[in-house]
Amino acid sequence: MRNAFIVLLSVLVCGYALAAKKDTLEPRSGLLALAPGELKIEIHSPTVDLSSTNPTISVEVEGVASTIGGVRFIDMMLVLDTSTSLRTTDPDDYRTAAAIGLIENLSPKSDTNIGVVGFSGKSELTQSLTSNRDDVVQSLQVLKRSGGTNLAAGILTALEELTLHGRPESSRVIVLFTDGMSNGKKAREATRLAQSQGIAIQTMLLGENLKGGFLLEEIAQATGGSFVWVTDPSKLPEAFLNLRTTGVDHVTLSVNGSEPVPARLAGGTFTGTVFLELGENRIVALATSLDGQTKESIITVKVSDTSCATLVVTALDEGHPTLSLNERAVEIVVDASRSMWGQIDGKAKMTVAKEILHDASVWLPDDLNLALRAYGSTTRSRDNNCTDSVLLVPFGMESRALIREAIAGLKPLGQTPIAYALNQAAGDFAALESERILVLVTDGIESCGGDPVAAARDLREQGIMIHLIGFGLNDGAEEDASSLQAIADASGGYFLTANSAEELRKALEVTVGTRFRVLQGNTVVATGVLGSDEPLFLPMGDYRVELDSVPVHEVQVSLAARDELTLTLEKVDGVVSHSEHRGRLQPTSCEDAIAKRSQESQGPTVTAATTETRKDSAWW
Repeated sequence: MRNAFIVLLSVLVCGYALAAKKDTLEPRSGLLALAPGELKIEIHSPTVDLSSTNPTISVEVEGVASTIGGVRFIDMMLVLDTSTSLRTTDPDDYRTAAAIGLIENLSPKSDTNIGVVGFSGKSELTQSLTSNRDDVVQSLQVLKRSGGTNLAAGILTALEELTLHGRPESSRVIVLFTDGMSNGKKAREATRLAQSQGIAIQTMLLGENLKGGFLLEEIAQATGGSFVWVTDPSKLPEAFLNLRTTGVDHVTLSVNGSEPVPARLAGGTFTGTVFLELGENRIVALATSLDGQTKESIITVKVSDTSCATLVVTALDEGHPTLSLNERAVEIVVDASRSMWGQIDGKAKMTVAKEILHDASVWLPDDLNLALRAYGSTTRSRDNNCTDSVLLVPFGMESRALIREAIAGLKPLGQTPIAYALNQAAGDFAALESERILVLVTDGIESCGGDPVAAARDLREQGIMIHLIGFGLNDGAEEDASSLQAIADASGGYFLTANSAEELRKALEVTVGTRFRVLQGNTVVATGVLGSDEPLFLPMGDYRVELDSVPVHEVQVSLAARDELTLTLEKVDGVVSHSEHRGRLQPTSCEDAIAKRSQESQGPTVTAATTETRKDSAWW
């Protein structure tokens, strides 16, 4: 395999001459080739189970394989020739680029310590063993070129550093590079010392010094290392990367019996990309040593599906869809001030609002107790009437026809006395003990100097929640929205903006239904409203759904990845029960699902009151 590797690199010269001389090497030197050690391999990463929303994910597998020592650590000494002759044999300093390339290609997660020795006539430890690869690279960049060539000095300095700072059970390796010949006797003595300590010396020759080739081949064989001969200095980076420093020829990776793929080897470390699927994945790394041994390292990695789930909450009353499981009173307060003459899509806002409110009186559930109040509908704005608010239709289960009639007669005339209208509305609910909601539809803010925030706070203390719909807000939309949001915050209700007939219709759906919360532990993670039937996007987990009713109805639900759960609360003969229906979704993350829904949505912008803490949720 070694010869094949050398031929592959096209780096051998005079191969026949070296082969003819090989038989004389061992008798002359007295060195015996070190018997191959036991091949070991260990996957270092991944070490934990993974999660994904994709059915297939790519994972980087990293580890160490070696016939030298253990595979938990690698202690590597780069022993590099710094003699003057390199100015001729390697004028572009490919030696340094090659060594740096090896460092940069080591597995990022391998526990590899690296030291650097420069040698010419003498040797110098320019970098002690360290895991800081930046320090190693810096030390390589400042190596000088001067003096002769003393292999023995370089080897002995590396051995000393490995003795002082090498780690127990590590694979200890010396990578020895030179471009010339050295004192053979002293080099062999240093090699015997390395041999006795179980330290492999990988040797590399640049140039055409045949005697130098004999010696380096002998050193490598004696310590269980390999020898590479390079004649073209530009081939050094490739040769360093392909140097089998720990006696391993190649490593392959496979998953669940798949076709093996080759891993990348560098300095005894290996890295490779494999594809895992949801569920359990048996990853096998198979190492083959230079002498043909094989060994496996096997890990099992479970990939959990973390795809988003959805939850839809619906309600039935005696088998019929409903917006509430309790008696529920909703008063709609509509802005009939002069500004409602402004246009949306070529129609007066008042015209659009009247059409939507007319339709709403038809599709809203029959069990919903409705009332209608308006402001600004009786006197012209120039009269500055700040008490212009009229209860057009009081609460009553037979109010629908009256509401439609009152809506048809509305004309935008006057001021915007929001605070006064809210204060008057408190009396409209006085005789009711059911859930009580006020929905305010307005295209602007208070114009009469009142304090609608204080009025909203008073209503909340009386158990009346206010939802606001900012409909076709004017040029000062941002400022107006902030003022209207403050009213919703004071009441604990929603603030919505609608800029079309369809958005106004959807906003009414949101505000007239009973709200519910989804909690994980004590944290509100999402909110919704009965009747919207819009899915909440949630990660897998256990949740509690709380219906904001009297009394509060609670249901525990558990969501698995990709669940499409519809939770139905049903009231029959005064008793509330629940049922679940589950489907399956395509795998996707909650973030992607929410982003997609946001792009597709044509609905109103919804902002929940700040009095409750919750995460963002794409329930609309």
